[in-house]
Amino acid sequence: MLGTLLVVIVALIVVFPRSRAWLGEKIKTLSDYLMVKLLRDTSRFGSELTEDGVVEQNLWREQRLRNLRGLALRAKEAIRSKSEQPKN
Repeated sequence: MLGTLLVVIVALIVVFPRSRAWLGEKIKTLSDYLMVKLLRDTSRFGSELTEDGVVEQNLWREQRLRNLRGLALRAKEAIRSKSEQPKN
């Protein structure tokens, strides 16, 4: 039963290129996640921080993310305004 199911899954992946690409992306995403998790779990980075230091680092991280989101939004607006301008 399990062998048959495995053969069917492998056949579907081999036959359909789109499923092959999807599976490849999922495997890469999983390996990236596992690598980052391993590095975070085994490193001692940040272990010397006090509770106040951890709070400050989190505040800085949130600020950087807000800045990046703002930059992305402004870039999208600039692209949109360029595409809406009439060509002479």
